[in-house]
This record gives sequence, C-alpha cells and structure tokens, in this order.
Amino acid sequence: MKRKMRLIPLFYALFLIGGDCLGIGETADNHARILKAASSDPVPLNVYNWEDYIQDDEDLNGDNVIQDDEKGLITLFEEKMLEEGINVQVNYSAFDTNETMLAEMKTGKAHYDLVCPSDYVIQKMIADDLIQPFDEGSTPNYDRYVSPFVKEKIGEIEVEGHEKGVVNDYARGYMWGTLGLLYNPGFSGVLERGISEDAMRQDLSDWTNLWDKKYKNLLAIKDSMRDTYAVGIMKTYDQDFELDGESHEGFSTLKRKYEEGLYDDEEYNAKVSEIFNLHDDDTLARVGRDLQALKENAFGFEVDSGKVDMARGMYFAINVAWSGDAAYAMDMADENNEAHEGENSFTPTILKYLLPDTGANIWFDGWVIPKDAQHKDLAQKFVDFLSMPENAAVNMNYIGYTPVIAGDDILDLVLSWYDIRYNEDTGLVDPSYLEGLTEVAPEAVYGLSDEEIENSYYRKDIAYFFDGTLESFSLEDAVFCLSASEKDRQFDTQYPDSSVLPGLAVMADFGPQQNAALLMMWENVKNTNLPLWAYILILLAALALIALAVALKIRRKQVLRRRKERKEGRLHKDERSKALLALLTEGL
Repeated sequence: MKRKMRLIPLFYALFLIGGDCLGIGETADNHARILKAASSDPVPLNVYNWEDYIQDDEDLNGDNVIQDDEKGLITLFEEKMLEEGINVQVNYSAFDTNETMLAEMKTGKAHYDLVCPSDYVIQKMIADDLIQPFDEGSTPNYDRYVSPFVKEKIGEIEVEGHEKGVVNDYARGYMWGTLGLLYNPGFSGVLERGISEDAMRQDLSDWTNLWDKKYKNLLAIKDSMRDTYAVGIMKTYDQDFELDGESHEGFSTLKRKYEEGLYDDEEYNAKVSEIFNLHDDDTLARVGRDLQALKENAFGFEVDSGKVDMARGMYFAINVAWSGDAAYAMDMADENNEAHEGENSFTPTILKYLLPDTGANIWFDGWVIPKDAQHKDLAQKFVDFLSMPENAAVNMNYIGYTPVIAGDDILDLVLSWYDIRYNEDTGLVDPSYLEGLTEVAPEAVYGLSDEEIENSYYRKDIAYFFDGTLESFSLEDAVFCLSASEKDRQFDTQYPDSSVLPGLAVMADFGPQQNAALLMMWENVKNTNLPLWAYILILLAALALIALAVALKIRRKQVLRRRKERKEGRLHKDERSKALLALLTEGL
C-alpha cells in the first residue's frame, strides 16, 4: 500500500512548539524531546496487513498532502511516538491471502516487525517457530479492553507441544466475525421461481439447501479453499446434527442431546468444533464429492467481487460471505437505494445475513511478531495504540469489520448506529422512543405484516461481548432495541446472538500432510469436469484452429512466393530494358 504524503516530523514538532507559544501544547522539556526526536533518523516499523484493513489517511483536498483532520491511525501513531521522543516511520504493506503472506515469511525475502494473519495460520506459525510471544504487560490497552468472549475463543486454539491458551501469548486479536450466508430475497431470479422471503430464510437456516436445485445458479461460492471446505463439512456431517440423525463416529444426534440438556454450551461447542475440524482422508474425499455437487448448483466462484455484485443486486441471490463483507455489502446497497429513491424503474436491494442453525465458522485475525523482528517494542506499542477503544471505533467505522476491542467508545458507536432509542442530539439513549411501538420476540419478526414490522421492535443482548470492559456504561446498556425491519441486517451480522455462540467453531490448521491433501482436493473441485460432447466440441474446435493456422501458413508461403516471383520478374524486366536501351544508344 502506498502511503500518502504527510507533514514531516520536524515541521510537526515546530507546529507543537508554536502552539505552546500561544498557551497550547507541551512543557519546555517535552518540546526539547520532540525536537530532538524529529531531527533524528526515523526508526522503521515494518507492518504487514490485509488490503484495506486499517483506517488510512484521507486526501480530502486532492493535493496529496494530509491535513490534521484527515490523518489516519498510522500517521496518528507516528505523531504519538514523536511526542514520546521516538521518530517512527511505519512502512505499511499489504497481502491478499494468508498463504501469500506465509510463503513470503518463510522465504525470508522481506522482514517484518508485525504481521496480521488469521487464526489457523497463527496456530501454524507458533508450531513452526516463526513468531515470538508478546512481552507480559506490553499491551495494557488490549488487556483492559479486549472482549473476554473473543479472547476465550482465541485461547481455545490448541498448538501441538504447547499448553492450552498459548495463542493468547503469541497473538493480539484485531478483527473477528463469522462465515455465513448473505442473501437477497428480492432478487429477480428468486421472485421468478416463486420463492418467498420467509421460505428463503427458512431454507438458508440449513446449509444443505445450498445443494437444492431450486437455488441452481442463484448462489456464489467463495474461491477460498478453507472457507468453502467449512461449508462442505457442514453438509457432509449434517446428519450428525439432525434431531433424528443416524450415528457416525460418536456424534449421534448431537443437536438433540444439546437441546435436551445432555450437553452444556461448552461441551456442545467442543463437539461441534471436533466435527468442524475433521480432515482425515475419508472426510476429505466425502467433502470433495459434496463440493463438486455444490459447484454444479452454483453460479460460480468469487472472492472479493461477491459483496459488490450482491450490493448491486446482480448475477446471484446468495453469497457465502464473511460477516464484515456482508455488512459492507448492506451499507453499499442501502446507499445505492437512497441515491435512487423515488425512481419508479428502480428496485431497491435489501440484503440480509444469517448463520444456519447447525453452526458456522467463527474467525479472527490477530497481530503477531516474527522471530526476526527488529523493533519488537514499537510493534507492541502499535498494537496497543490500535487497541485503544476510541481508535478501534475509528477503525470499525472506516473498514466495516468488527474489532475484538470492546469498551465504552465501541458500545457508544454501535448504539448510535443501531439502537432506535438513541438521540442524535443528546448522544443518549431515550426510552421514550419506544412509545407507540410493540415489542416482539426476534424469532417472531418474520411472522409480522409489513405494517406490523414498521411499528415493532425487538431486543438483543450482546453483553457477552462487553462484559468486564465498560466504565461509564453498564451491561444493561448492551441490551439493544432494534426496529423489526433491521432483523438479520447489519447489527445482527456484526454481533451474533448469544444463543448461536455454542454452535460457532474455529477452524484449526490441518498439518502439512493433510493441508497438501486438502489443496489437491480443492484443485480437483475447481477443475471443470465437462460432458463427453463438450470435450468433442473442444477437440473439433482445436483441430479447426490448427487447420486454419496451417492453411494461413501455407497461404502466407504462397503469397511470399508470388511476391518473390513478381520481384524477380520486375528485376529481369528491368535488366532487359537496360540491355535494349544500351543497344539502341550504342551508336550515338
């Protein structure tokens, strides 16, 4: 990622000193420290992160010079370090996949002080001794404000040869979310097939309905090996969750046992996670066959284009999506709807997101420090700076993904976005906004008429995320009141209901041998298998092209030969003309 120009540190230091002359700024000692730091050579902090995954500087004036109110988090961190007497230059670059990042790390072609991989890659990097643990107490903001729920999920990832919870020593969470289904019930193809919104939502509460022919060519698959494998595993072992399912390797009627209280939340989650991470040869073969069938039912594969296509209401109605992309697509669709409001020919796109009942993938991306990092202390300071709730809130507002950081600033931002009681003028929650509205249970929303939905609201408790991180707020403030029309929209996308948490599983690393087997299976799935007549047509077309190429080559040779003959003829004619002219003028 190319950084935009900004005020140089020395100019910034002089600006602070000038401010103090007006009675604003630091003490004389602070000024001396800032000037000394600004005049020193900058210390490079090499950061490697995903594309578009941090609030960047904004060039609002178009002059490529960043003003104070346009500064992104990287620039603000550099200025904060300058005030502490350290001249830091963050060299920020981006990668597109975990595998790209990991390959570069292993080759040693580039050296980084801080990297942001996903959960299973962090597990692998610990096992391969590629990263080092954070120093104890080095990230006080993170320790204070990280959501206890997310931290606990991170700690559940096991690394062979290490104690349980070791991942929390080596990583600091950054963003988190789920993998679910983004869908458009108003898509033209859905309406043409007579599928109602209620029926579609009911269908998509079960992963297996992605294989239903009624949705043929209406869904897009993630062109991501592990994410699509997660979808396949839920289909392959679906019978193990069903209330009347058959027994398979000890997972008989898992859901029934949970609903009857034979398993508590922790035990059920452990069982779900065990199924979710099956990767033996037999499982890979079975999942591969199911994914082949899914591919035949799908519109195609996509990675980043899916959220934009969904927002525009184009091509397909169902997208296997990361929650952050789903929220982004909803925002984009809403903005487009607003821009075309009142146009008779325009059909608004209303997107929704849900997690199937049997369970889904919960993921997180986190910061790690490579073994060869040159500036570990600065890397830890950078992570802790991003973990301040006010900075995490800025980040969430900018990139659309949900930080693992909780705290007052995050809760206040989310309340301002979603809670219908929030008063924008006062910045407070006003209970009087509920007057005249009817409270309904979240699961009852889809049984309401359009008019009833307009006059109804539902409550949602996400205290599990904020527990232990609030100061001015209480956990009671984390019980939201939302318009019934917002069911399964942005808020539900960013923060899953506590009732579904036991069914969310983190996918682990499969180890070198099975990762290679998984890759081979994935390549087989992606390779297009055509019917015999299609291969015959391709062969005939290839032969025709070869014949055409040969014919063109022969024709070209013939043309060149005729050109040569004409040239030789002209030369011969010229020679004869010269000889005749010489004969006629010989006596003159």
